Amino acid sequence: MKIAIDKFGVTPKGEQVDLITLENESGAYVKVTSYGAKLVSLVVPDKTGDLADVVLGYNDLDSYLNGERFFGSNPGPFANRIKNASFTIDGHTYNLTPNEGANLLHSGSSAIEAEIWNYEVENDSVCFSCSIPDGKYGFPGDLNIAICYRWSNDMRLSIDYRATTTKPTHINLTHHSYFNLNGDSSETILDHIASVNASYYLETDVNMVPTGNILPVANTPLDLRESKVIGSVVAADYEPIIKCRGIDHCYVIDRKEEGLAHCARVVAPRSSRTMDVYTTLPGVQFYTDNFDNGVLPGKHGKVYPSRSAFCLEPQFYPNSPNIESFPSTLLQPGNEYFHSIVYQFNQKL
Repeated sequence: MKIAIDKFGVTPKGEQVDLITLENESGAYVKVTSYGAKLVSLVVPDKTGDLADVVLGYNDLDSYLNGERFFGSNPGPFANRIKNASFTIDGHTYNLTPNEGANLLHSGSSAIEAEIWNYEVENDSVCFSCSIPDGKYGFPGDLNIAICYRWSNDMRLSIDYRATTTKPTHINLTHHSYFNLNGDSSETILDHIASVNASYYLETDVNMVPTGNILPVANTPLDLRESKVIGSVVAADYEPIIKCRGIDHCYVIDRKEEGLAHCARVVAPRSSRTMDVYTTLPGVQFYTDNFDNGVLPGKHGKVYPSRSAFCLEPQFYPNSPNIESFPSTLLQPGNEYFHSIVYQFNQKL
């Protein structure tokens, strides 16, 4: 594995930001940055061996500071939505600052994706670490979070998440890259074919916050247990899809045991690139880039339109702090949060 460390830029506060490259034996590589521990590039071959970057993003730090905040990010301390931007632990209610109507999305208007992370480089990995003081983003406890990216010769990107706290707190970490398996310069993923290993999904209210009800996918357009073309699903005349302007749903992963489980697969027929997703987490949010991605141009000098990518974000269920029947996201002092996400790339034969 070849490893290179380059300077990526300097923040307005004068903080140095680095860009770390992990390149495997075939020349495929990933680039990650100490700004937000973000994934900047993921370059893998197609059926002819041609390399292309399959994640959306920017070429420079200034664009990451001012552009779409979630490109390649790991939202936290709590990914996705919390109803009314509040939760109660041991009788104490924590009121956070809402940033999506009355609700909280991805921990607020700025969170760990805007921190400058420390990092260590090993043989095939980069491990980032960050300390968040008690209450900085409204969450209780001094948090220590580590995110470790590992890249393999067989095109396997593994991301491990660890966290500890000094007070009981809620935590839910995920990876939020925007993928296009034809390359980030392609303007659509509507021709991609997707499957999700889930018999149920979470019902949401008008603001896309889970209600607590878990609904079957059977006999609905959201049934992706058999592969479907993404374009046909997002165009379906089905209220839960119309409400979200596409797919933006948390699926309940069908799993037989604990540990890594296969949760989703996406195939791009034009390039024959495939991506399989595995995780230790109970759910996966599938999002079809339903809105425009701001005004800043991406890596190839063009603004990314809606539907130019998809996200597959393994995670705990959104709004879990307020729904007792959901798997608990409560982390206690003395315990460690540890979960993994794996993106495996290949070419369809």
